[in-house]
Amino acid sequence: MAELKLYKATSKSLKLILMSLLFVVIGVWLILKYDVGTTNYIMGWITICFFGLGIIIGFFQMFDRRPQIVINENGIWDRASKKNEIKWEQIIDSNPININEQKFISIITDETFIYKKKPHKLTTKFNKAVGAQKINIHLGGINIDENKLNELIHQLKDSKKKYRSIIITNFKINNKELYHLNLVKILLYIFISIALLLITLRGGVLVQTTLLIILGLGVFTARWYQGSSEKLKIKKYAEIITWFGLINMVLLLLTFETYNYVSKSVGIKLSTQIDNFKNHHSSYPTNIDLIMKKTDMNFIEKVFANNIKYEFDNNNYKLITIDLLNKKRIFNKNVGKWE
Repeated sequence: MAELKLYKATSKSLKLILMSLLFVVIGVWLILKYDVGTTNYIMGWITICFFGLGIIIGFFQMFDRRPQIVINENGIWDRASKKNEIKWEQIIDSNPININEQKFISIITDETFIYKKKPHKLTTKFNKAVGAQKINIHLGGINIDENKLNELIHQLKDSKKKYRSIIITNFKINNKELYHLNLVKILLYIFISIALLLITLRGGVLVQTTLLIILGLGVFTARWYQGSSEKLKIKKYAEIITWFGLINMVLLLLTFETYNYVSKSVGIKLSTQIDNFKNHHSSYPTNIDLIMKKTDMNFIEKVFANNIKYEFDNNNYKLITIDLLNKKRIFNKNVGKWE
C-alpha cells in the first residue's frame, strides 16, 4: 500500500530553540547583573524557566521521528488531532485556514465519521468563530504547502480506490530543496545579524537611533496586523524586522557583557603585574611588552591587551584603550574597572 508520511521539520524546531535561547540569555544576564531577591533577579529566573521549557520542547520536536500525518489509499490520519483515520469516502470537503499565523487543513466529514471524543462546546464555538471545522489538521511543524496538501486531499477523496496509490506515489515533496532553502535562509540571517551588530557598534549615534526607529516601526506594524489571516508582505517584513531587532539587542548585550568581563580581567592582571614590577625595581616599566608576556592571558584577553596603550611617569601610570563605542577609557586600578 502506498503511503505518504509527513514528519516534523527540523528547521522549525531549530527556530523555536533559537528564539527561546535569546530570552534565556536575557534571563541569565538579569541574574548575573542584579542582586539576589530584587525584582529583576526574580524576572531573570522566571524568563529562564519559561523559555527554557521552549528549548526542551524544541529539542523534543527535533528528535521526534514519529510521522505526524499519514496518507494512504484508505484515508488520512493526523497524530495531533487524536482522531481516528478519516476515510476518503467520509470527507465532504476540505480547505486551508490560518488561525493566528498557524496553518491548518479544515476537514468537513459526513455523519458516518465517529469521533473518539465529542468536541467540547467551547471548542465548537471557537471553531465556528474562526471559520474552522470539528477536524482541523495542524501543519505548523511540517514543511509542506497547505494548498498543495489540500489539492491532494481533494484528488484522493474524488478518486476511486484503485487510482489513489498512483496519486500518492506521484505526489512528491522536495525535501532536499526545502532543506537547501532553509539552510540558505539560516546563513543569510546569520550574516545579516552580524552585519547589523557591526553597524550598531560602529555607526555612531545617528545610525543607532535610525535602527531603533526602524525596529519600533517594525514592532508596531507586526502588532497591528497580528492575528490577520491575510498574507500581507508588510506584515511578513515587519515580523522579520522585529526578530532581527530582538536578535540584535541580545547580541549587543552579549557583546558588551563579554567585552566588560574580558577588559576588566585584562586591566586587573596588567595593573597587578605593573605594580609588582614597581615594587621590585622601584620604578614603572618603560613599556608593557614584557609585562604582557609574563601575564597569564587567554587568546581573547591577548587580543584585547594588544590594543591597550601604556603611559607612565615617575609617580603613576595609565592603561588606555578605546571601547566598542569608540570612546576613550582609562583603567582605574583602585576600583578595578575602566572609566
